[in-house]
Amino acid sequence: MEKRVRFKSAWLPWLLVAPQMAVVLVFFFWPAGQTLYQSVLQEDAFGMSRQFVGWQNFERLWEDPSYLDSFYTTAIFRCWWRCWASASRCCWR
Repeated sequence: MEKRVRFKSAWLPWLLVAPQMAVVLVFFFWPAGQTLYQSVLQEDAFGMSRQFVGWQNFERLWEDPSYLDSFYTTAIFRCWWRCWASASRCCWR
């Protein structure tokens, strides 16, 4: 037999879920929104002035050879690590 919890009031389940939703909002959605907002701005070194630049930050990023090289380095490292982890699991049980 399956036991189910039944709340007498309609607002109590929402009240119980509210703290977790507040944590998700404050520690996930708010920082994610701030990140997206700040990614389209250009700020000076001290944060005193901001200028909206739109996609220029992303265009400059994808045209930077050192940034693209970091993808290559990460891919090589990931493949090497995956091969080593698979071999160690297979051979050293």
